[in-house]
Formats: sequence, structure tokens, C-alpha cells
Amino acid sequence: MRIPLLALLSLFWSITACTQPIPQQEPQTWQLVVYNVENMFDADGVAVFNDYKPDVYTPEHLFTKIDNMARLMAHYNDGAGPDILVLSEVESDHSNPLPGTTRDVEAFLQRFENTTLKAMLTESFSSDIADISSEMLLIKGMHDRGLVGYDVSVAYGPLEDGLPGHVQKNVTLSRLPILHERTRVHPVEDARPILETWIDVQGYPLVVFGNHWKSRASDAEIERTRVQNATVLRNRIDELRAENPHLDFVLGGDFNSDYNQSYRYDYMETTGVNDVLGSIGDETSVASGSTEYVYNLWHEIPVDERGSDVFRGYWGTLMQLMVSSGMYDYNGIQYVDNSFEVTRIPGKNVYETSMTPIRWHSFGQGGGYSDHLPIAMKFTITNQEDTARRISLENPGTTDNEIWSPIAVSVRIPEEHEYHLPADIDGSLRKAEYFNELFRVDAVVDNRARVRVNGEVYDLYAPSFNVRDRFASVQGQQISFYGRLGQFRGRWQFVIESEDYVL
Repeated sequence: MRIPLLALLSLFWSITACTQPIPQQEPQTWQLVVYNVENMFDADGVAVFNDYKPDVYTPEHLFTKIDNMARLMAHYNDGAGPDILVLSEVESDHSNPLPGTTRDVEAFLQRFENTTLKAMLTESFSSDIADISSEMLLIKGMHDRGLVGYDVSVAYGPLEDGLPGHVQKNVTLSRLPILHERTRVHPVEDARPILETWIDVQGYPLVVFGNHWKSRASDAEIERTRVQNATVLRNRIDELRAENPHLDFVLGGDFNSDYNQSYRYDYMETTGVNDVLGSIGDETSVASGSTEYVYNLWHEIPVDERGSDVFRGYWGTLMQLMVSSGMYDYNGIQYVDNSFEVTRIPGKNVYETSMTPIRWHSFGQGGGYSDHLPIAMKFTITNQEDTARRISLENPGTTDNEIWSPIAVSVRIPEEHEYHLPADIDGSLRKAEYFNELFRVDAVVDNRARVRVNGEVYDLYAPSFNVRDRFASVQGQQISFYGRLGQFRGRWQFVIESEDYVL
């Protein structure tokens, strides 16, 4: 019997297809971002800080802040936003505080599906909208920009006379399901409560701890408070590890400590991050299964690139991410090696001339982002039998304190198109369009380190040197410098970001 040619060809291609290797698919990964948003206050007009009272901070300002943040978060996952977002400095709601850690996001979005956040905070603003918490307004703003699918957990400690005990709180957003029945809040001494969020990653539990410890990293006395904050966290970790030594967890947030706190401030007897939590740079030790330590992801990048905030002209690492040994055991959730990053987008959340954070300000309609930069990591899932999806360590992190030294902010001299000349501006510089902008200034300095520009007086400030000492010998003479226009406690000033900017 003759077999038709088409049938023969069909049989041939079927056999050939069966013998061809199936292309290996890349394992799915998820991204987790940690960010201190610098005082994301709501619009209820009830504010503890003077900078956020109604005469200074309006609903329009809140819209600008949320919209800027949504656009920044669109940097991740090709515009979809991070899968998990751990936030610090979200205002506690003082007008309508709700108990518990969960919120009905779906019902909230349905309620406002026919409007936008911009409309809600401008022409449609009402007392009902004023009562909405910052995190829910943030979810709406992100939703408007296509960053969708988030659930939320929030960390309020016990209410005091019906009000939160802290100005700010920790918040976690997640597109992966939050296990609300397991999510918990841990009050700590003189700091925001720690938020313990359980997240379901395709059947595997991931525990994310959101932190915002007591501030002033270099203060040895305050370090005692951070040690208490760390002890609460460490005790909870030990409790969970007693039940499951292989637990997958991430410690994130603003620890108000540096990753090498015990080395940088060696006069401290005990530090929260290094001595209590056991945060180290020896990735191999943690990956081998040690439950005594956690791996600090700052060790994933070169020493001279470590920095997410700036204080007095030097980089700090107050924002941190640490992972457990369970994230290396090839069983469940796995940290993606070398996926840690500090998010710097020149001209958006950092200045192009210094790569330092563009802080939030309330001048005009508001602008900027935060005094901290977001940090991020990725994770995937695997198991002992799935050898093809194992991720081996390349250049594993090490404890490298011996090559560390304080990292000064490095600036480059701006090009002509990157600064303004006061002579080119008719009248006052004190306009929203010039706020945070760089100027080349030629002016006479007085005995109080002030200059007069276009008929108005400006203070001079420098984060890395004393301006009065620097200009003491030239009082009454003309000086030249590059300065960034800003305000401090209501006074206008030029910030000279480096001695290299004194010409």
C-alpha cells in the first residue's frame, strides 16, 4: 500500500519533534523592594510634624508625592512594579485609625473605580477622602498608573486612647497572596512596631519582616534602644526557627544602622544589626545552613558602591536587606544570587551630578522623592530534585571590613546646561521651577555666610564642611560657587554639595 506523501511528512515531523530537546525555561523570579518613603502623610490635616500641617502640606502635595512614587516603582518589572514592597515612614492615621493588619483593597478600589487619585485629591476632595489612609491612597495611585494587584498589611501597635502610638508605621504591599491569619505586629521600644507579613509564594511561605528602628546611627546611647528593637526581632526569628530551621525569611527596612555598624562605630559595646541579629557578609557560611547568622545583601556589591542615604557628605546604608539560610537550601524559596541593587535613576530620584537622593519638598505643588534610595532583591522557587533550577553562588559575599572606609559623596562639575545663572532670571529665584535646581553664583559673602542674589539674601550651607570657616577670610569679597537652591526651616539657602563646587 502506498502511503501518501503528506502522511509520510506528517509522521516524520511528529517523530522528529518527539526527539528534539524541550527548551529549558527560565525559572520565574519575583522582586522585593524596600523603601523609606520620607513621611508619606495622608490628607486629613492632622499632623504631628509642622512640615505636614495643612498650611504647608495639602492634598495636592500628597498627590504629587504618590504619583512620583508610582512612577519610580514602575522602574521595576518592566513597568508592573515590584511584587513585594516593604515601606517605612507611612503616616499612622490619626483621624480614622483602623485596628488589625489587613485592609479590604478590592472594595476600596471598586468604590473609586470611576475616578482617579488626582481627582480625589483635587476637585473631588472631601471629608470622606480625607479619612482615607496613606497606604490606601498609594495603592490607588499605583493602580491608576498600571501597578495593580496589590494586597496590604499594616503595623499598628496597641492604640493609645484610640490613637496610634507612633507618627509613622511600616506597611507591606504584595501581589502575591498575604496570609493575613499569620501576619503579626511586634511592638518595640521607642520605635515603630515591626511588621511580620506571611506571603504565599506558589505554596511556599515567605516571611517578610518590615522594620524602622530608632534613629541616629552613630549614637552609642541610642544603640541600646536599637539593641532592644533587634532583640524583639531575634527572639521572634528564633521562635520560628525552633518550629522550622529551614524557614525562608527576609529582614528589610530602615534599621537606622549601617550594615557594618559594629565596625564603623567600634566604640559601641553591642550593636543591634551585627551582634544581636547576626548580620554578616560571609555568604557561604549562611548558605551552608547556619541559623546563627543572616546574610546582609550589601555585601553583594562593591564596597565603594554601598550607599542608600547621605549624611554630612558621606554615604550610609540605613536601608538594609538580610536573608536567612533557608533562602539557600534549594527547597522552597531561593534568593537569586547577585540580584541585589540600589535603585538610582539619574534625573528622577537622584541628582545627575552627585547621584544623591532627591528629597521630597512641599514648595509649590511639591516635588522630589525621598532622602533614601530604594533597594531591591529577587527570589525564585526550587526544590532538591529540581537540579536544573538551582542557582549556584558566583563570587560569594565576604566580610570585608578591612577594606572599608567612609565613602564620601563624589560630585562632578556640572556642564553649562545643568545649571542656571541668576543674571538670566528676571527677578526672584524663589519659584517652584527653580527649587532644587543648581545655580552658578558670583556674589559677595557677608560675615554670617550669606549672599545677596537678585536682590534677596540667601544662607549658605554645605553638608561636608563649615561654610563660615571656609569663607571667614573672604568676608566682604566676591566668591563663586555652584549651589543648589532650597529651604531649611523656612529660610532660603544655597547648598554647596562639595568643596569642589567652590570656584
